[in-house]
Amino acid sequence: MSAVPQRAPVARPAVTTRRPRLQIVRAPAHQRSLVPFVALCLTILVGAMLGALLLNTAMAATAYQMREQRIELAQLSEHQQFLTQQVERRGAPAALAAAATELGMERGEGTSYLRLEDGAIAGPAAELVGSD
Repeated sequence: MSAVPQRAPVARPAVTTRRPRLQIVRAPAHQRSLVPFVALCLTILVGAMLGALLLNTAMAATAYQMREQRIELAQLSEHQQFLTQQVERRGAPAALAAAATELGMERGEGTSYLRLEDGAIAGPAAELVGSD
């Protein structure tokens, strides 16, 4: 016979079917909706567009005001030049003499001087002082 020893059958414990233990399982996490994020992005985009539109409108209105102010400044400058020429023309010696003659003024005889040291009058007016 053979020299291999025979093994004795091993007694296996009886297999008992056990129920697996129950565990609490969390509900699956809901995926967040993209609607709030998209709404926020659209709000920011629309706000930026409106801001740019309002800024552009304000700049255009300011440009029109500046144009009107420049036109008014040019008109006032032209009027000032006209008035300056009129003053220079009326301030000329010939114009002053003509205006004085129209008012009934007479030409003076000459220049008279007043000496402060003794209170004497020198010149053509000296004759007028003594006669009352």
